[in-house]
Amino acid sequence: MTVNLRRTPTVAERSADGPLDHLRTLIQALPVPTAPLTFPSREAALGLALMDLSFRLDHLPRLSEHLTLMDRGHMSRSISVDVDLAFISGRLRDTLMVPGEAAPGGGASLWVPVSRYSRRDLAPVVIRDSSGDVVPRLSHRDANRVTAAAFVMLLSMLINAHREVAAPTSPIHQLRHTHQRSRWLIEAAITELITVGSPVGQRLHTPLDHAVLPAPGARDGGRTGDSRSMRDLALSGLDVLFPAAGGDHLMVPFARLLQLATRQYMLVAQLGLDRPRRFLTWEAPLLPAQHRPAPLQTLAKNVLPLNREFVVEYETEIPRSVKAYHLTLEVRQEISVRRFLMSSNVDEEFVEVLAQDLESVARRAQRLGRHHKLLELEMQGIASRLAELGRRRLVDLASYEAYLARLPIPVGPESAPPPRRLTVDEVIAALSAGDCSLDVLSAFCAHYAADGLQHLARSGLAGPALLNIANGLRAAQVGRDVTTDNDPREHGAHAHWRRPSVDLSPQSTEPVRAVAYMALADEAPALIESITRMVSGLTLMVLGIGTLLSGGIAWLYSSEVSEGFAPEQADAVVAVLLLVPGLLLARLALPSTRSVLGQLHKFQRTLAAASVVVTTALAIAVGTVRSDVEMARLFQLALAVLIVILFCCLCEFYARRVHRSSSVPRSARVPRWLRDARRATRRTVEPDDFFDARDEV
Repeated sequence: MTVNLRRTPTVAERSADGPLDHLRTLIQALPVPTAPLTFPSREAALGLALMDLSFRLDHLPRLSEHLTLMDRGHMSRSISVDVDLAFISGRLRDTLMVPGEAAPGGGASLWVPVSRYSRRDLAPVVIRDSSGDVVPRLSHRDANRVTAAAFVMLLSMLINAHREVAAPTSPIHQLRHTHQRSRWLIEAAITELITVGSPVGQRLHTPLDHAVLPAPGARDGGRTGDSRSMRDLALSGLDVLFPAAGGDHLMVPFARLLQLATRQYMLVAQLGLDRPRRFLTWEAPLLPAQHRPAPLQTLAKNVLPLNREFVVEYETEIPRSVKAYHLTLEVRQEISVRRFLMSSNVDEEFVEVLAQDLESVARRAQRLGRHHKLLELEMQGIASRLAELGRRRLVDLASYEAYLARLPIPVGPESAPPPRRLTVDEVIAALSAGDCSLDVLSAFCAHYAADGLQHLARSGLAGPALLNIANGLRAAQVGRDVTTDNDPREHGAHAHWRRPSVDLSPQSTEPVRAVAYMALADEAPALIESITRMVSGLTLMVLGIGTLLSGGIAWLYSSEVSEGFAPEQADAVVAVLLLVPGLLLARLALPSTRSVLGQLHKFQRTLAAASVVVTTALAIAVGTVRSDVEMARLFQLALAVLIVILFCCLCEFYARRVHRSSSVPRSARVPRWLRDARRATRRTVEPDDFFDARDEV
């Protein structure tokens, strides 16, 4: 099994608080076994093969996800994959083979992992093929058993291969030869952890949390062979086998594998060899949103006339071997997808390696200076990779500009300043200062292709300037690409991500992390238009009633009030002030506040309700007040409030125009190089809903 881990310190930091700590907790809590757990060698081999395939998924050339936003906080996902059994090697086929009589058609078949999903998802998963038939799959119980058998075998292999296994005083030697029960305890703890799973971000609860144990030696005199000494030996063996310092080459892969096995289920289908290429689909468990509280932002969206957008971000992982990934979004027809954008870190590892090479050459530049040709080769290797990055990001920018031009209300190229045209000296000076913007990288790519950068060892780049370039590459996030929407529907979106033809990180097996940004809005014909007409009608109604009662329009601006402004028979006026707003409000289709459309209409609902409250209060005043002056002042106040509400409605139209003309989403997950290229200076905001499917591969 080959597992290459990207950004080792981060993974180590993430795993240090996870499965190994939970494993130590179970070692202290479980009873010491008197016999070893027995797993057939075939189960262990099957578990290793399933884990190997489920982590790499080389046999899935294409992956598609269809997202449907059910309401605020829940998203349904339909997943489709193309399976090609030809990518499974003969060695793995022998291990994954299912007996012929167990296959649906009586022929030979394989256990093939097609996905992994979080243990928090309890809904059953039914896999269907292209004809709609249900595909048999391996149960979770059997999958956990073969996975536990694989980890027990892996632990035994690590113990046998350890350099201290021959030292009699070493805990590794004792676990292997003299103190078998301590090793059995570790194996039992691993099996229990895989069977029950480990909570995310929480400590593991055991019976020890409810008991006060006696001090060591208080009851048994510290005899050797008691349970406490066996647990201590098991914990010491883990510390030697996976040391916290200097043992990353063993601890990180084992901890990462154990973390995935205890937090995710493998979805394993039984596929016959008579059809090597299959199309499978299934409904993934409902994905809940992770709300990030932002009180001030929420208050501003609900109170101010902002014509708010409902922003959704969806993060997932794409297996590195997948050549094509389709992401489709569907919402209710009353909602419009104003912006849809996807960004992945497909080149991020390559950028990190390039930055490390830049730092390495910068530290050795003085020594390499005595070997001019060697330094020139190093600089040319860096330049070729830097030019390729600039070319790829320029292609992404051109695709994004074309997407903006295809919008129903296009955001043309005039919204961004024209690109700078730089000479070779200007490019070198900008890079030396750490400016890795897209204009500079594109100009560098052009000059490199035109053979204008042939003597970099003698330029200002060879030296400390390389450190600035490394920092600039990381800050500009040039390792993240951009994929835009190509769906013409207003209530749907689709992004087609393709793996680059030349993979700049060919040795990596880590999945590609992708983030989709979706801005949902209520476009015309929108509710705000109906509410604006309603408020305008109520304003004219109050103005007309006041004019009829006073016999003119002088009451609007004059301090003198004519007699008879307060009607003696006010029933007709009260009826009009109560019935007309009620009828207009009843004709408005106001959705539930739990829905996405209800969130978009929250402020507009407030405007409609406020206008009805004003007319209702005025109707109460007409029925109770008998003073002409007071009645005139109340009509003036009601008219002023309605005009303010009407002004807020007009502000909604202006805010909608501003949102439409925004060229770059205000999201922290949009690459910085894109925001800099479009000169986007507004601060980023948190999304309304964030869906994390990184555990759902």
